[in-house]
Amino acid sequence: MLEMQKEFFDNNKYLICAGLSTLSLVFMSISTISVSKSVKELSADLEPISTWAVSQNECITKTFRIDGKNTQGMPSKVWSCNGGGQ
Repeated sequence: MLEMQKEFFDNNKYLICAGLSTLSLVFMSISTISVSKSVKELSADLEPISTWAVSQNECITKTFRIDGKNTQGMPSKVWSCNGGGQ
């Protein structure tokens, strides 16, 4: 029995290796597609946060400036831009 299996493997080793390589490529492709979809979903989920961050940075940059000089500290600016005091 062992002799027959060894002979089968010796006669078909290239075919067996080609089949394993093909399966490996198929599974790798499926994995890549899955990761790509996950990254796309994550970037779509982060878009609102990115938009909010841009608006916060603009607000903080423009808040409490007189003649281009910073008249307040960072905590006051953040507090004001996030609706503090209302």
